[in-house]
Amino acid sequence: MNRSKAACKMYYETVRRSFRYTQPENTLRAEATKHSARSQARGKRSRLYLVTIFQLLESRESVLADEEVELWKSATVNLMSDEEDGVVGAWIVRPPSFRRPDLSELCDKLQSRLEATPKYRATHSRRLHIGPALERMLPVTSNPEEANGQLTEL
Repeated sequence: MNRSKAACKMYYETVRRSFRYTQPENTLRAEATKHSARSQARGKRSRLYLVTIFQLLESRESVLADEEVELWKSATVNLMSDEEDGVVGAWIVRPPSFRRPDLSELCDKLQSRLEATPKYRATHSRRLHIGPALERMLPVTSNPEEANGQLTEL
């Protein structure tokens, strides 16, 4: 089957599905399908986000100096910054407000070392530190004693 024929079939099915969902007897089904599609997209984005955070943790770990290892041991996914799509080819980075300043400084240092590597720059978008700290709440499962003192005292 050629591509034109496949594209026509796909378009026909899309139009047909849209028409069916506009019929009064299918409104509940249409809402359920829409809700399901949104949930799947959200789940896919959050899984992708976690993979990215773990990759970032590993990348930064690869450029640690010996004297930074102890502080870095307390870095967890919950203490990493959130990133959002910014201007073309860059990410807007917002650190969590509860992360201790010395860990934030270490993250910035490690990121600078990574970005100084041509291989890293070739495969990653630029990171822009714009905007205030993220007002994300501490995860419910976080125990300050387990955080090795890396949280800011409130």
